[in-house]
Amino acid sequence: MKKLTTTLSLIALALMPARALAVNVISNDSIPNAVADGPTVSELIVNVVSILSFVAGAASVIAIIVGGIMYSVSGGNESRTKTAKDAILYAVIGLVISLSAFAIANFVITGLG
Repeated sequence: MKKLTTTLSLIALALMPARALAVNVISNDSIPNAVADGPTVSELIVNVVSILSFVAGAASVIAIIVGGIMYSVSGGNESRTKTAKDAILYAVIGLVISLSAFAIANFVITGLG
């Protein structure tokens, strides 16, 4: 067992990469230009809120579809029907909150900018 452990350790050490001799791509002179060409803080916030709103909207639509399928296959069982209705309700509430957050963020950024 000790021989196997030693052999595997030596193989692992042999396969480990050596120190990388990377080239310095970004010099101190190019950092201000890279920052100046990037998005502003307000654009970044709008982009993040837009992406999060899209993800929340997509998740809400999927939850509504799943809730509809659950409702369709509940077969009249009251507990399963209630679970499906709750899923749809919570998905719609999440969608409304997501759209409200998107609208508020855009309104605030437009007002500030």
